[in-house]
Amino acid sequence: MSQIGKEVRLAKLLNHKSKNAIVAAMDHAAVLGPIAGIVDPRETVKLLAKGKPDTFFMPNGVVKQVYPYFIENQIPFMVSIDTCVEMGPEPDYFMLSDTVMHAMQLGADGVSMHVLVGPEKTSDMLKGLTKVAEDCDNLGMPLMAIMYPRGFDDDHAVEHVKWAARIGAELGADIVKTYYTGSKESFAEVTAACPIPVMLSGGEITDNPADFLQVLKNVIDAGGRGCAVGRNLWQYKDPLTMLEAMKLIVHENGTVEQAMKLLK
Repeated sequence: MSQIGKEVRLAKLLNHKSKNAIVAAMDHAAVLGPIAGIVDPRETVKLLAKGKPDTFFMPNGVVKQVYPYFIENQIPFMVSIDTCVEMGPEPDYFMLSDTVMHAMQLGADGVSMHVLVGPEKTSDMLKGLTKVAEDCDNLGMPLMAIMYPRGFDDDHAVEHVKWAARIGAELGADIVKTYYTGSKESFAEVTAACPIPVMLSGGEITDNPADFLQVLKNVIDAGGRGCAVGRNLWQYKDPLTMLEAMKLIVHENGTVEQAMKLLK
């Protein structure tokens, strides 16, 4: 029965037509501080919810402040159940800060967590991933594993990214979010090596929105299943038009040129 529950919830997180997803990421504040765009998460979610991204993910403390907007706009959400703190002594260690059961009690349709592959405490994070994957299987909850190489000469190199993504799939995740590898051809290696949906991690906001949209287009063309993006969405001067531009590419297979015409 739990597998049926997982499939029902996963279907809510993905667009019914494209089977891709635009995930509004809002798990930044504990890691980076109350940065521009999420100083008041209630206002950000209130605005973005009007544009209906496929889902959001955020820690439980933010969910408790913004859940009325999910109800009002009929948007599913995931709970981010781990965090790290860059102002602390272990900036490369994501610790579990919540449980799958608590996320379910909050009404979530999935959970997300990180593994940094490379730092000293990688083994601890991998053990956390295996336990969370087991809990998700038992409770019928989808798991998005955010798999990042860390500490290499080039963390975005395809050989590191596709290995990290595959680890997430091997240890029980249902979706992987990871770095862009620099080209459509190299990202196709990542999706080919990972038997579960792979989504783009947006990273810092780009100076030119066309550059971000081109990366997103490359990811879709390479077999990626969408994106889990924060700063390139809610730090853009008009987040709702950026969301519409992203939808055109992710769900309609539109071009970057078409998407740019939507931006103000």
